Amino acid sequence: MTENKPSETGGVHVTATDPLLTPEDVSHMLGGVPEATLKRWRTQRTGPVALHIGRHVRYRRSAVEAWLDAKDREAAAWMAS
Repeated sequence: MTENKPSETGGVHVTATDPLLTPEDVSHMLGGVPEATLKRWRTQRTGPVALHIGRHVRYRRSAVEAWLDAKDREAAAWMAS
């Protein structure tokens, strides 16, 4: 089975193809962006969408990839102008 059942508290679905990542995982994925920067982005709502599961922060891999894709498009538009 590739999908977990929704949790009773949040209904978060986790699949094998869209795993949840820790801030440390995302830091590595973004080439070493400090976890403090990820935290600042969360409070400013400028970084990848994060999930709060209890006291834990997690990111869907697809959300991080979508955020990166949007950043690529922004950079390309800026370079073209």
